[in-house]
Amino acid sequence: MSQATAARASADNGEASGEEQTAWSVARQRLRRWSFWLLLGVLLIAAVLVQLLRSPPADREDLSPANPAPNGAMAVAEVLRQQGVEVIATDSLDETLGALADGSTLLFHDANSYLEPEQLARLSDHGGRTVLVRPGFQQLQELAPEVTAAGRVPEEGGPLTAECMTNDDGAGSPAPDEQDSDTQPAGSITRGGLGYRGPVMCFTFDTGAEPAASYVTSADGGTVVLGAGHILSNEEIVNRGNAALALNTLGSADRLVWYRPSLSDLAVPEEPQSPLALLPAWVTPVTLWLLAVGVLTMLWQGRRLGKLIQEPLPVVVPAAETAAGRARLYQDSKSIRRAAANLRAATLTRLAAKLRLGAGSSAAAVVDAVARRSNRPAVELDRLLRTYLPESESQLVDWAQNLHSLEKEILDQ
Repeated sequence: MSQATAARASADNGEASGEEQTAWSVARQRLRRWSFWLLLGVLLIAAVLVQLLRSPPADREDLSPANPAPNGAMAVAEVLRQQGVEVIATDSLDETLGALADGSTLLFHDANSYLEPEQLARLSDHGGRTVLVRPGFQQLQELAPEVTAAGRVPEEGGPLTAECMTNDDGAGSPAPDEQDSDTQPAGSITRGGLGYRGPVMCFTFDTGAEPAASYVTSADGGTVVLGAGHILSNEEIVNRGNAALALNTLGSADRLVWYRPSLSDLAVPEEPQSPLALLPAWVTPVTLWLLAVGVLTMLWQGRRLGKLIQEPLPVVVPAAETAAGRARLYQDSKSIRRAAANLRAATLTRLAAKLRLGAGSSAAAVVDAVARRSNRPAVELDRLLRTYLPESESQLVDWAQNLHSLEKEILDQ
């Protein structure tokens, strides 16, 4: 029976190994058959990876003339080029100043406020039109001092119509036709962005106080503050009159320098700045005060109460002093039961040693042995040695004297 089972198992193993060899051989045949296509696929993937690594990263910045995404401004830049305007994209101040020529238009969009006032002052006299896209307070002070910020443009409501007014007297009056020639063809633009107040305001909206607008120019039209910067994006340029306003504003000259400052424009100090200079002014005095308080606290808490006294060890203390000291402690704390327990344990230990009962004998055994050696009843001895608990100091003294008498009686035998 065992031989038949072994033979059957051997046959099963042979069949299994044969099936494994067959599957492996089929897999190798298929791999050999498709090896050319697999190699071709690997080469294509490698070529795509190399191309991706070699190609520069795509521009995804807001209102960038090279960004084809919805937030970019590639569409308006390409239309301007088709109309004969030379669009030059720059990202540094020196490059921008080198590209600017007499009569060229400068589009300035510094969303991160990289430029310092000294750098902004270098852009103020380039000789052509300057278009500021969503400028901040510092940029207005240097490049358009007659324009002030007026908050955000409400999103709700209809489109902003191309109505312009002058604000020289603070009341607002219709602007002359020659001052709104760039805005009239637009008709209307989509809401959003920032609002400003200045000499000439177009696409005005109600703020509840003085009027404000998304498109503000200086009195001579040389400086334009465009709070609705979103109309230049690829997503919004096709809506309403956004394209007309953008092309009329940016295409008035043969050259447009599209300047978006970058990290290269950050002012770098000549000498390395100390990290301590970056801290607020109050950090240094507060730190010194905390150090002084810490030193005084250490001196206060760490002072010695006196000189160290050398004492030879071990110290021998007489047993009588130890017993008297513990007795005073029990007396001061009124630990009557604790003192009674110690007296009972000491008496039972000494009686067991005298009667040779051994260290592990119980209290009942000691009581029986004492009853056999003395003439006292076992009930009296049991109460005296085991169950009696004094409740006052006088009872404790009387009970201790009775224990001493019993112990002396046994020891004297």
